[in-house]
Amino acid sequence: MTSTHPQDTGEFVDRYVAVWNERDTQARRRLIEALWSAEGVEFTEENEYQGYAALETRIAAAHNEFVEKGRFLFRLGNDPAAHHDTVTFNVDMTPAAGGKPEWSGVIFAALGGDGLIERDYQFGRFVS
Repeated sequence: MTSTHPQDTGEFVDRYVAVWNERDTQARRRLIEALWSAEGVEFTEENEYQGYAALETRIAAAHNEFVEKGRFLFRLGNDPAAHHDTVTFNVDMTPAAGGKPEWSGVIFAALGGDGLIERDYQFGRFVS
């Protein structure tokens, strides 16, 4: 297995955050395919989304609900950490005009030898 290198981590995290903000559906699909393996799965507290079609539906729904109308943007919330084919970082959903996050999530991604996400665990909560 190839380990995630620190110089690759920032670029990986930038692409991960960008997929949630991407407006163009074709570009979003390309980002999904560049991040997750074909059988990759994202786990949230309530659901799991496996494969490109499920991931695309899940990310499009979040985009349509939160980003499309210009209400929010997803942003990196902290410096990522990576070792042994895993990456962890925070993503914040902040008002597009700026301000404090209204949602924050811890992402823990387990990568395959090809550097693509095999398992993506999202621990999110709305911030009061």
